[in-house]
Amino acid sequence: MTKERESIRRIMIAINKIEQLYEKVQRKAGVKGNTVWVLYALDDGKPHSQKQIYEEWLIPKTTLNTIVKELESSGYVRLETISGQRRERNIYLTEAGQQYARQVLDSFYQAEEQAYQQLKHANLLSGELENFCKELDEAFGKLDFGVER
Repeated sequence: MTKERESIRRIMIAINKIEQLYEKVQRKAGVKGNTVWVLYALDDGKPHSQKQIYEEWLIPKTTLNTIVKELESSGYVRLETISGQRRERNIYLTEAGQQYARQVLDSFYQAEEQAYQQLKHANLLSGELENFCKELDEAFGKLDFGVER
């Protein structure tokens, strides 16, 4: 195995382990995984449409729609029409939603920050992973598996 292949393999194993760690903590917290990611997406204080959350977080559209409806019926989010858009609406955390997000996310944030502070090159990590993701997306887009279906 080449050094490049081994390095990529290590990245993929780490990403898989990170996903499993989040799933484990989400189960302990008693919150559905994708609900955590919707709260995470909305917790930056900016408006987000379902389309934006879908594109950025890759939560399946029907799942995302169900989560938003559940959060809205619980009083945790409110929806506002986007000027000039017929169907797309911005989603905001309500005050109760912000409190709920604190209850759910503060432990995640604390653990993430603690782990991040232990990294020698923390300032490079996010940028390099974003670059790798972008390059991988482009490379996957060019693939031709030569398999007819």
